[in-house]
Amino acid sequence: MPAQLLDGNAVAQKLLAATREEFAGLDRPPRLVAIRANDDAGSRWYARAQAQHCAANNLEYTLDELGATATREQILAAIVRHNQDETVAAILLHLPLPPRSDYLELVAAIDPRKDAEGAHPVNLGKLLAVGKNGAKDLLVPCTAASAVRLAQEAGAWAGKKAVVVGRSAIVGKPAALLLLGLNATVTVAHSYSDVAAECRAADLIIAATGASGAAWNRYRAKLAQWRNGGGEKPLPPDLSPLIKKEMVKEGATVIDVGVNQIPRALDDHGEPVKNAKGKPEMLYAGDVDFAAVKEIAGYITPPQGGVGPLTNAFLIRNTVAAAFHRRRV
Repeated sequence: MPAQLLDGNAVAQKLLAATREEFAGLDRPPRLVAIRANDDAGSRWYARAQAQHCAANNLEYTLDELGATATREQILAAIVRHNQDETVAAILLHLPLPPRSDYLELVAAIDPRKDAEGAHPVNLGKLLAVGKNGAKDLLVPCTAASAVRLAQEAGAWAGKKAVVVGRSAIVGKPAALLLLGLNATVTVAHSYSDVAAECRAADLIIAATGASGAAWNRYRAKLAQWRNGGGEKPLPPDLSPLIKKEMVKEGATVIDVGVNQIPRALDDHGEPVKNAKGKPEMLYAGDVDFAAVKEIAGYITPPQGGVGPLTNAFLIRNTVAAAFHRRRV
């Protein structure tokens, strides 16, 4: 029997309704500021989506466009300006950042009370400290919180084995901490782990690696090096999903957080197949082989409408929570 789909859109609506009820009484719409210092197409799309989500939920949205040539000092100055602006409830940084910009340094410069994405070291530290009791004013990493919230739709996790595949500071590690707060037995698997063995024993898998996208980027770099006369021509990479059917226990819950931009196919020369306009045909894929895994899993996130919509809802929640608690102080 195919797995039941976890509807991120439906859960997002529930979270937004709870947010409106929990933080009722604000005297003006909270304002979210996004700082953007790139000309990346994905970032442009994300900014438009953020503006739409904010408008739909009675939030103000400001995009601070610094340009792809912005310096570290200019980005820091923008952060300081918005930190000091009492009309700003929350701040986030768009990726990618310009070369020679340190993401961790820049995130740490944001006032932790205005940290829309829950990525500031202070907020990550709070997540480590609060344990299972939680904290109403905690600003949580949005994607990690979304993955765990969707897992809760599938059931309770106390005493069950959860595997988080990926150990990033803003998804894998926070997701593991949130699962510990639900009394799950948590393993964090990574590139040095026997990922297949860990997953086969898991009641819950949260995949958050971007493995095939990373493999594609490594291949491109080696290909460029070869074209410049360095080394041998690299072999085409394996761009198949990391989590395959044989790695999943029957009835397990599988949450796919991965976002990989990879070629739709490679030609005989290991190059991306091009469209009629001569441009490489690219697609976005997850970390999980959805078509195969859905035949054995109990619950699974769909390729669209899973973690994404709920991540946007958590961004709204963090912004509103930041505004609410700052105005109470």
